Amino acid sequence: MCTETPIMLISFFIHKFLWTIILMGMDKIRDFILENFTPRVNEDSRGLKVVFSSQVGEGTIWFEKAKRGWTKKPISTNSYIIVDAELTHILTFLNRYYQIKEEHYHDIRRMFIEMGMDVMDKHTKGND
Repeated sequence: MCTETPIMLISFFIHKFLWTIILMGMDKIRDFILENFTPRVNEDSRGLKVVFSSQVGEGTIWFEKAKRGWTKKPISTNSYIIVDAELTHILTFLNRYYQIKEEHYHDIRRMFIEMGMDVMDKHTKGND
């Protein structure tokens, strides 16, 4: 019994340590995104889109002008909503070279979406 307890404790701490590395890794991923991707706003037939470009590939987040019926809250004249995002090339790269697992894709998509929303806010307010 005495030999099993240290093994269980070691296993517990290794698991906790690895989780900490993953969380620290997300900060490094965010830094990688900010340093290596250039966002730009383009207009196409579906509305506006924010394209994140780099040598790794492109990621695109599409926005449409919000319609009054889509929400109960008042909508300003420059309100856009996210309708789609394509980040496959970027996620594949991060999986291969940063060992990011599929279970973390949601967090990375969220990072890109938040950055895309910031870019759209600046664009629609005229602060390119």
